Amino acid sequence: MDVLITGTGFVGSNAARRFLDEGYSVIALDLNPARPDYLEGFEDKLRIVKMDVTSYAALNEIIEKERPKIWVHTATFLNPMEAFNVFEINVRGTAIALELSRKHDLTLVYLSSGAIYGQMEGMGDIFEDSVFGPLYPPRDFDNASGTSYSMSKRLGEQWASMYRDLYGLRVSALRLTWVYGPGIADYRLNSGISLFLRKALVSQPVVLPYGGDCYCDFVYVSDVADAIYKAAIAGRTKHFAYNVSYDRGYYMREVVKSVEKILPGAKLSLGPGQWPSKGVLITRGGISWPSNRHMNISRAREDLGYNPSYDLERGIRAYLGWMQKNWDLCSPEKVPFKA
Repeated sequence: MDVLITGTGFVGSNAARRFLDEGYSVIALDLNPARPDYLEGFEDKLRIVKMDVTSYAALNEIIEKERPKIWVHTATFLNPMEAFNVFEINVRGTAIALELSRKHDLTLVYLSSGAIYGQMEGMGDIFEDSVFGPLYPPRDFDNASGTSYSMSKRLGEQWASMYRDLYGLRVSALRLTWVYGPGIADYRLNSGISLFLRKALVSQPVVLPYGGDCYCDFVYVSDVADAIYKAAIAGRTKHFAYNVSYDRGYYMREVVKSVEKILPGAKLSLGPGQWPSKGVLITRGGISWPSNRHMNISRAREDLGYNPSYDLERGIRAYLGWMQKNWDLCSPEKVPFKA
C-alpha cells in the first residue's frame, strides 16, 4: 500500500478518498473503523483494518508488511472530559507515529488544530508564528475541560517539531480550523452547521438567545483533504506548521443566513453574543478558540499550492446533498437531537 492513514473519521476518510482519486492505494486503521459511501467502489485500492492505533507492535507489523511511503495521522480523541484518553491517543499515539515514521523512513502528515492558539483576543490574522494565547483558566464562556484537547495538540506539535529537527523526519503539521462536510452525521463540537441543516430538514426550529456573534473559521472537508494530499506529496515541506482554513471566517449569524437561503423554510434564530460551551441548552463545545481572528493561509498557499475552493454557501450545499443521500445516518431517529 502507498499510504497509511490512522483514523477513519470524517477527516481521515475524506483524505483517503483524495489519495484514491489520485491513484494511490490506501490502508486505513481505526479501532472503530468506518466505511462511508464516498469510499465505495475502491475495494481494489483500499483496505480498512480494525486496529488500536496506540499499539506500537501492531503498527510496526503492518508497516513492515504493507511498506507505505506516506503516513497521514488523523487519529484523535475528541472528548475533552476524558483527559487521560486524550493524552493516550492524541499525545502518546502521536509519539508512536513519529517514532515509527523515523524507523521506516516515512513522510508523516500530522493533523493538528487551530485550538493550539488558545485564547487569542484582539484583531488581525493569526499566522503560524503568532504567539500562542493561554489555554487555562477558561474564559467565562469556555468549559474548562476543553484545555485537555488543546494542550494535547500543542504537545503533539512540539514532539513532531523535535523529530523534524533532531532526526530530519519529513513531518508537517496542519492546523485545521472548524471542519464540516460529509462524514459528520451529528451535531459535533466543531460545527453548528450540521445541527442547523438537520433541524431544517425536519422542519424543527432552532431559536437560541445567544451565539450570533460567535466567529468561526469554517473549512470544508474536501479542502482539508486537498491540503493533506499536497503536504504529503511535498515530502519535507519548507515549514513545519501550516494553517488550513478558508479565505475568511464567518459569524454564526452568517451561517444561519446561508442555511435559510438554501432551505427557505428553515426556522433559525440566534441572539447576540458568543456561543457558550457551558451553562446553556445547546453548547458550542469545550475547546478554547481564538475570538474574531482568522487563521491566515498564505503560507500554505505559497508552499503547498493550497487553494480552498469551497466558500460557505458552496460547502453547505454540498454537505446538504450528502446528508440527504445519507439520511438514514443523520435522521433524528438515528441520531437524536440534544434539544
